[in-house]
Amino acid sequence: MSDRDSIEYDAVCDAIAAEQAYDIASKKSAIEQCIYLFVEGKSEEQAFRILLEERLGINFEQFGLIIANYNGIGNLNHVVRLMNKTLSYERPMIFTFDDDTPNKVPKTSHLPANAHLIKIPQFPVVNLPNGQRGGSFEESFTPNDFVEACFKTALLKGSPNIKKADFRTFFDPKQPFYAQIVKFLQAKGLSSYAPSKVEIAVHLATSCDPIPSTYTALADLIRQIRKKHPIQVKM
Repeated sequence: MSDRDSIEYDAVCDAIAAEQAYDIASKKSAIEQCIYLFVEGKSEEQAFRILLEERLGINFEQFGLIIANYNGIGNLNHVVRLMNKTLSYERPMIFTFDDDTPNKVPKTSHLPANAHLIKIPQFPVVNLPNGQRGGSFEESFTPNDFVEACFKTALLKGSPNIKKADFRTFFDPKQPFYAQIVKFLQAKGLSSYAPSKVEIAVHLATSCDPIPSTYTALADLIRQIRKKHPIQVKM
């Protein structure tokens, strides 16, 4: 190899090494300067990733988006309180919650300026047992998408005598969705009558058409936060 070739080879190697170092620094910086997205449960944790990353173009790694579930609305206030006591309290935080138990949602006045509360669904859909209107994760999708998702679960695929058309006749879009599939399957005499909520959530996220406005609005909020707080790469 000539001296010139050696110099060019070294320059290429240096450029590759610099690029790799920058990629590593970018990923580390994205984590250090993350946006936290807290969701209510395991179903949402899986479904939100599909909706946001695979369908709405929010690359979690590039955006520095970290998603975690707080395992039920009863824990939401505790999570908010604990996050305010950690070294991450200055990071942007998004807390999503089902719109079915408003008395357990922290008041906006109790939140730091960098925290955002997002109702799921965005607007009331069904009549709740307490007499109010609201909804939960399942109601953030159309009734048709919910019915289709139910019949893609292992439980109903393994129950060929349970007909989708019969459930459509039974189904009332003004009442909470999931409770209706449970009641319907109980009436049909199934010994196992609770289809997996996680399965339903994944099918909803994968197949819903159109994507509900609740999630396009969430994606827009994430983009706005990242634009306001761009990642500063620290080498």
